[in-house]
Amino acid sequence: MISVTVQIDREAAEPLRTQIASAYAGAIRDGRLSTGTVLPSVRALSGRLGVSPVTVAAAYRDLCATGLATALPRSGVRVTGVPVTPASERRGFELNRIEPDLRRHPVAECARLIGEVAQDPAAGGYAEYRGERALREAIAAFDRTLGIDVDPASSLLITSGAQQALSLLGRVWPVGTVVAVEDPCYPGARLAFAGAGATLVPLAVGEDGPDAEALKVLAEPGRVAAFYCCPTHANPTGRSWSEAARRRVLAAAQQGGAWLIEDDYLGDLEAPGQALPRLAALTGEYPGARVVRVRTFSKTLLPALRLAGVSAEPALIARLLALKVADDLGCSALLQRALAAFLSEGGYQRHLERVRPGYVAVRQCLSDAVARLAPAITFAGPFGGFCLLGRLAPGIDTTRFLGECARLGVQLTPGADYWADGLTGSDCFRMGFGALTPDEVATVVGLLERAVVQAVTPAAARSLL
Repeated sequence: MISVTVQIDREAAEPLRTQIASAYAGAIRDGRLSTGTVLPSVRALSGRLGVSPVTVAAAYRDLCATGLATALPRSGVRVTGVPVTPASERRGFELNRIEPDLRRHPVAECARLIGEVAQDPAAGGYAEYRGERALREAIAAFDRTLGIDVDPASSLLITSGAQQALSLLGRVWPVGTVVAVEDPCYPGARLAFAGAGATLVPLAVGEDGPDAEALKVLAEPGRVAAFYCCPTHANPTGRSWSEAARRRVLAAAQQGGAWLIEDDYLGDLEAPGQALPRLAALTGEYPGARVVRVRTFSKTLLPALRLAGVSAEPALIARLLALKVADDLGCSALLQRALAAFLSEGGYQRHLERVRPGYVAVRQCLSDAVARLAPAITFAGPFGGFCLLGRLAPGIDTTRFLGECARLGVQLTPGADYWADGLTGSDCFRMGFGALTPDEVATVVGLLERAVVQAVTPAAARSLL
């Protein structure tokens, strides 16, 4: 039997049962413990670790609740493996959304935390308007590891997902305020700002951030009040700006006085040694530059939590808070307390470390697989995040291609949705791939090939197929 090393830290805030369950969960997920392996008996493990049998029994119950193991009468606890739905059992691929692979995310563990938090009747009441203090402090502590220093008492607001944060930001300025947005851009951001009455100015973003003309607009004093951007894994391309590009934008905003709205929806999944600094982490080097950072747990943990954090200067947070109170009087106390526990007990960090290799493997598999689609379909690399932009060669009808993909069970998003003029990108499509496994990547690429055959014109077929 493979022995799993369990580091017991009696000084840690994380309960001993959780430390034990997490150690075994990690060993199952990374393959050290294979399906069918019988775990040590409660008595044997409690003796080896020097903890109470009651603690070990509770840890095993928690492990079984995740679906990674099962307890059988007179047979002990056996590993059942990571639950993954085979591609053949899927009804289709909804790749028109950016979402994580929830089969590998700790749904059951979070459900357990929610159940534990619910033992306190106060968790069923109203939350603090600006967000539960425990959650704000836990987020601030995590962000300090990224070089971002945020005062949880005055500079952080909890919102119902990143979309509410963008909606509040759209309303914080007077109607008619000029807000710049990157082009191409996440459509939900454009809707939030335009819906609040802002005058939108699209700024072209290329392979490495805003181009020279866009930087001139940002640097012109008073030209725009704010600039919405996604420097890490932009939507729809998945690209990330270099540090030099981030500094160019900060310098331009410093000169022009525009707020920078940094959409950091996926940055936590970057490995610590490879992650580029957030704009919020670099702001101190550019006196006068102002950054509003929107960070969410929807893509990195669970979309169902609908929890995000907005950090900015206290005066702006106070204005956003007033708008949020008018909207919903605060987010769920129950979910906030559960997320706070997950963060403070180290569960979130362990989760990120556990799932990162799998997402890297999917991106590499995708990069290799789509190469065979050229020249009919080309993709802008390097691949990052959970989405990528595909471009169809001349002679392939985009509408027919997308329709054929839908008929085959693959839902994609028209590329033109991401450009302000609604015309640029009409030969493109965005594909979300975060919820795919490597095996499913191969299936999807095969379906795209079939769709191309049906969408290509006879004149172009000879050169493309």
